[in-house]
Parts: sequence; structure tokens; C-alpha cells
Amino acid sequence: MYEQLYPENLLEKNDIDCLIQRCLKVEQDRKLSVNSIKELNRYLMEFGKYCKVKGISSPTQLTPDFLREYTENRCINAGPNLKKGVVWSLRKFGKFLNLIQVVSDDPAKNLRHPKFHPRSRLPEYLSETELRKLLEYAANSKGKRDFTIISLIASTGLRPKEITSIKRCDIHSNKHYINVQVKGGWLKKTHISFSMSALLSNYLAARKDESEFLFVNTRGKPISVTWLQRFVKNIGQDADLSIPITSNCLRHTFATHAADRHGKITTKALMGHQRLSTTEIYTHLSPRHFKTVTISHPLEQVERRN
Repeated sequence: MYEQLYPENLLEKNDIDCLIQRCLKVEQDRKLSVNSIKELNRYLMEFGKYCKVKGISSPTQLTPDFLREYTENRCINAGPNLKKGVVWSLRKFGKFLNLIQVVSDDPAKNLRHPKFHPRSRLPEYLSETELRKLLEYAANSKGKRDFTIISLIASTGLRPKEITSIKRCDIHSNKHYINVQVKGGWLKKTHISFSMSALLSNYLAARKDESEFLFVNTRGKPISVTWLQRFVKNIGQDADLSIPITSNCLRHTFATHAADRHGKITTKALMGHQRLSTTEIYTHLSPRHFKTVTISHPLEQVERRN
């Protein structure tokens, strides 16, 4: 099957650099995300250079011991994320070599990335009071678009890429949900509160442009991830919060409060996590010593008191 996809004159089965390029092409064809392809390319290019230094020119020389040696040398004093990335890339490459039958057995199949306790990297998050302070500042000092953006992140925990890719047709305010293309490429129905639905409807009603995207800049073009990250950082500084905030910080805030109120099973679904172990990080952050946390939109409770 591989030979049908890649004619014989393109196959260099004894050249590691060529095989790396073929592996990357296969992963692109499998629709691996752009960022993942970039990371895979970086890790495998580094591995290719190491092979040249060590005089390794044929894939048959890639033994399990050699791969373990490379992993140990590459990851000296490295953090767990780098170690995971290196092992992930080598395992991709090993499976590819075995798939096209240039090796009889996958030399990377027994490589394991290090496990680390989720408590070792607890994410920062805002308390209920700090979150309300941020949203009150945005409501009083920013326009409809900016207030809607910060409210949507705070009340759904969506990632920056997910926020920037939402289109008008994805909004179903009357049914209180948004269709969101989430990490992994699947479509997730993200439920929103009545107040968030109303906020989105009011924002869209005030739009004068014809762009299909939900959030656009002054030129009518969709906002970028870079712009969104900078916007969140700046609005946090302007609101005079106790800690610097990022888009991920707001996502962590949503998850922490959701875990505190609803438990990890519901939070897993809300966050779109594939593994429950990822969600469990947030149950460590917020044991039930908080007062009642935000139900839907963080400003709703203020309105109810008034």
C-alpha cells in the first residue's frame, strides 16, 4: 500500500533523512494539526542530525538501545514536556519504519515518556472575586466586542484558537449553545447561559460588517490568536489584578470553579478533555472551601443581588 502512495523512485529506504521526510508527509496526510507537524518536524530533524554525528545512516541501525541513549542525552536537565515530545516523535517514526517494512520490528515501541504528578505543575487561576473584578472592568471600560470576548472565555473555558475560529453560523443563541471546532478536530456543542446568549445576540446585532466570523478587528478581518492573547494580558493589567493573566489562566479559572461546583466528570465534558487525569488537576486546585462559584456568567450573581 505504501508503494502505491509513494512510487519507488521516491523511496530511499536506507536514508534516514529521506525517511523522516516521508514520515512527516504521511502525518500531514493523516491531518495531524499544523502545530503538531511543526513539533514533529523539529524533533525528528534534531534526531536526524544526531544520527549523522553518530555515523548512523541506515534505519536498521536504529536499535532500542540507541533510541534510549539518544533520549537520555537529548533530555538531560529537560522538563517533562520536552521529554514527552522527544519520545512521542520517536514513537511516531518507529511505527512508520515498521509500517513500510524497512525494519522488522518497531525499535521505539518500548520507549516511555516520564510520568509526573499533576500537582507538580498546578496552573494559576483567578478567585471568584478577581474574576468578577475583571469582568466588571471590561463591562465598564471596554466595547461590546471586547466585553463579549472576555465573557465568553470566562464562562466557557474555550481555548484561544477555538474562540478565533467561531463563525456567526455557529451561534445558536435561541437554543443556548455554540458549535466549536475544538482541539483534536472534532465539533463540540458548547452550552452557554441565558445571559451569555443575550450578550452574543446584542453584540451581533450591533455589527455592521459582513464577515462570517464571530469576532473581527477594525478592518473586518477575524481576530488572530496572537491578538487575543495580547488582549487578555493587557486587560488583566488594566483591571489591576493580583496576578498576570493569560487566556490559559482564564481557561484554568473556568475549569477550577467548574470542578469545585460540579465535580470532575462534568468538568471533563465541559472542558473537552480526552482523559479524566487531565481534569483531576483542577480538583486539586479548588477543594470545597470556596463560596458558591459562578453558575453561568460571573456577573449574573451581582445582578441578582441588585
